[in-house]
Amino acid sequence: MTERITFTRSSRDGPAIPRPRPSVENLLRIQRIRWDEDLLVIAAAGEIDLATAGRLEHALRGRLPAATVLDLSEVGFLGVAGLRVIESAAARARAERRATGVVADTRPVLRLLNLFGADTHIPVYRRLDHAILEVPKR
Repeated sequence: MTERITFTRSSRDGPAIPRPRPSVENLLRIQRIRWDEDLLVIAAAGEIDLATAGRLEHALRGRLPAATVLDLSEVGFLGVAGLRVIESAAARARAERRATGVVADTRPVLRLLNLFGADTHIPVYRRLDHAILEVPKR
């Protein structure tokens, strides 16, 4: 089986040159911020799709505090694989009696959350400061 190579468009100067694929680390950056003893903010920037959803899932694993806010305000694309990770983390939090909130203000992210009904069982906030104040802690 051969691997597909992405090409740039050819120009007047010559033929198309293969363009290297960006690394997963460049497509999605994740930062864990311990806001206080009972609150963890996980900030993501970039694209969350099949290629990068595992990085988000890894950030949401382990022992988490009473409340977790997932800040997606810098995410330009959210795919179904990323949505599954978010819903799975929220379900786990509910089972462990922890709170979860999502910050989103870009149309592609809000649209997917709404289209699949995730916003009906996961609180969605437009701003991080609102989520920090409103997500219940112990």
